[in-house]
Amino acid sequence: MSSNTAQRKERFLILMLLGMLGILVVFFGGMLLKTHREFHNFKERQFRIESKLIQARKEFREKEAYLNRLLEDPDFLERVVRERLGYSRPDELLFRFSDDP
Repeated sequence: MSSNTAQRKERFLILMLLGMLGILVVFFGGMLLKTHREFHNFKERQFRIESKLIQARKEFREKEAYLNRLLEDPDFLERVVRERLGYSRPDELLFRFSDDP
């Protein structure tokens, strides 16, 4: 009878250990899955931010080139001032037409 009781205790102990192992596997698996999702979200965010940075650098280069052209090319500067600000030379007469019917 004592060997039967010892076998029961041994089985009970093994089942408890397996149950605890199962709980630990589920717990750490859940943590691993959560960490993987967070990593994926951070990678997507990093990609979006890097794309915005690339676009901002491109715009900066374009605006810098435009500014340099304004500073270095007097003909370009004159054309821009005339088109955007409506300036003219003292001896010129400007005609402005409306697009409204």
